[in-house]
Amino acid sequence: MKDLIISYLKSRPGRSASLKGLARHLGLRGKQQSQLRAEVKRLVAAGQLVEDSRHRVVYGGGESAGSRKSAAPGKQVEGRISVTRGGYGFVAVEGMDDVFVARRDLRSAAYGDLVKVQLLGRRPRGPAGKVLQVLERGRNSLVGTVIEVPGGFELVFPEPLANRAVRLNKATVSKNDAGSLVYAQVTDWGDSSTAIRADVLEVIGPANDPLSDFKLVLRQHDLDEAFPAQVEAETARQAGAVKVDSSDGRRDLRSWKVITIDPQSAKDFDDALSLQQRPDGTWLLGVHIADVTLYVTPGSHIDSEARIRGNSVYFTEGMVPMLPHQLSSDLCSLRPAVDRPAVSALIQLTGDGEVLGVEFARTLIHNRRRFTYQEAHAILERGTGKWFDLLGSLRKLTRALFDRRISAGSIDFDIPEPLIELDPAGVPHTIRPSQRLDSHRLVEECMLLANRLVAERVPGGKPRKPFIYRVHDEPGREQIQKLTLLLRRLQLPILPAGEITSARVRDLLEAMEDSPYRDLIETITLRSMAKATYSANNIGHFGLAFTHYTHFTSPIRRYADLVVHRLLVQQFNGSGPSPQYSVEELAKVAANCSEREQLALKAERTYRRLKELRFLATQIGKRFDGIISGVIPKGVFVQIREFLIDGFVGTEWLDDDEYVYDEAGYALRGRRGGRVLQLGQEVYIQVRDVSITNRYADFILLARPSGEKKK
Repeated sequence: MKDLIISYLKSRPGRSASLKGLARHLGLRGKQQSQLRAEVKRLVAAGQLVEDSRHRVVYGGGESAGSRKSAAPGKQVEGRISVTRGGYGFVAVEGMDDVFVARRDLRSAAYGDLVKVQLLGRRPRGPAGKVLQVLERGRNSLVGTVIEVPGGFELVFPEPLANRAVRLNKATVSKNDAGSLVYAQVTDWGDSSTAIRADVLEVIGPANDPLSDFKLVLRQHDLDEAFPAQVEAETARQAGAVKVDSSDGRRDLRSWKVITIDPQSAKDFDDALSLQQRPDGTWLLGVHIADVTLYVTPGSHIDSEARIRGNSVYFTEGMVPMLPHQLSSDLCSLRPAVDRPAVSALIQLTGDGEVLGVEFARTLIHNRRRFTYQEAHAILERGTGKWFDLLGSLRKLTRALFDRRISAGSIDFDIPEPLIELDPAGVPHTIRPSQRLDSHRLVEECMLLANRLVAERVPGGKPRKPFIYRVHDEPGREQIQKLTLLLRRLQLPILPAGEITSARVRDLLEAMEDSPYRDLIETITLRSMAKATYSANNIGHFGLAFTHYTHFTSPIRRYADLVVHRLLVQQFNGSGPSPQYSVEELAKVAANCSEREQLALKAERTYRRLKELRFLATQIGKRFDGIISGVIPKGVFVQIREFLIDGFVGTEWLDDDEYVYDEAGYALRGRRGGRVLQLGQEVYIQVRDVSITNRYADFILLARPSGEKKK
């Protein structure tokens, strides 16, 4: 009760609520209202709530806010600033609410800059301040569309950058460039009263050309497909110098039945599988991972570039690999019908998934068959064929591994992703939700097991050796309180009081299995979780319910995995290029890999949104079933369920009533008619308008014609 009351009032800073209003918004009835009155009385006495003369209460801080930074006027704080379309900004400061900065107080700050801010006191909804100094620029290169203005040219963006114009230096731009996307370098950030100045470095292409999307995203996120000449030259030398045979003491497993299972579009194959039944009835599972350490030596040009990139980034139209193509798509890739060096986890298991032992070795393997996920799934469905015995046995074993993992509390999020298929002009002709097949789960469980065992065994006992982990912190109390409020408002099962464990989150999602809100709640629950990151400090993995976890299975496309391979080779074989990493060095690697992972996710989301909008632009006037996926004062976001694409229904298009925002209820409510538009509600929409330049899609809510069935 205490957590629910505080969470609700904290979501309305500076705004008071009556006991009746609290009960209504929290969905409390009968005896619960008596409990509410008693708890409010205790919170007022403790100073966490403040009661006014009308017996209304407001959040007052108290012990829950005691650990947060003071917002006293005159104090100086630092943080990253974001700028809104209205020209004002918000600074994210660790340990306190975001600081509002009025347009006149932004000085020369732009979106993403690290700034020093002086606090000015509190607004009704949080602290306010003014920018004193820009400590670090968030970026120095810009991607935007050229427009002609009196006296020259300016650069405009789909997302806000600053409260000032970006003026292009005349020597670098011409009339022919108007309407084109360009990549520009800032030459002068100016001040609060002058424009930003920039030089055009590259014309990407027409802003309305879908074939410009891929290059736009690469430039916007400073991603480069090409490698420096010295890296390519070193790659060619390495390719000729490395011998692939068993003469270096590798265990020769080329007679084993080894296979790969990957997406249809895969160009690099990191991981392969084998499975053999032993005479005693137990199983020997082989998880064979490309031995990238053989080609990428510490301190080399290839290694330095891979560390900078951090990971490969994938798009429908291409990819930005971590390693040069000669390595990623050929020499390091576990391609079919060729011998390849690997690092193998040879795991002995019972039929019900109990691990009896594991051995790690540098090996030589031969991929007997490359399957796509669809091909492997078809064989499993058919139940016959040359490869069914192997695939069927793998499925039985991995189902047992899955059952064990779920029983231990692991959360199995199953959120579909939109799969995009493009026509030759770069416009999607199909967008459909991804499907999770048995073959996907089969591979996932083998990789999860290998990653866990490497993290458990390689660092050793006490004291544990320096290592790099994949960690996932437990969710914050505030996020869980918001989730609980939402579930209560939707009259759905809630998380039980007390400590939040992964098992309790798992049980909650299992309870939603047959609910129409299932996908929505699963998505919101995932957003409530902390982000998984890399770290030299092991805190375990909350979502998987593993005490030890790492990334070992994708060294072609993730630098963290490559480092783990070096640590493993050093620990078990005592040979090969295995540097002695200190905890401090691993912490730096982990921080960079985490940062690059987030950048890759942002780039992939930007690209996907562009293509979604291209597709919606071909659907204007068409009608679809949707679900309300977000609510803000200005309207509701609706996801078209058929395509997993979101658009916006603004209140200006809701002409049947005047709608007010119910923040605690995640809803808009009509003042006169009482109509409610609430998160998770099924609706019927028409695509009204799409703007690629401004990155929006507008929908209109419709009443479904009588007799028409839902799709």
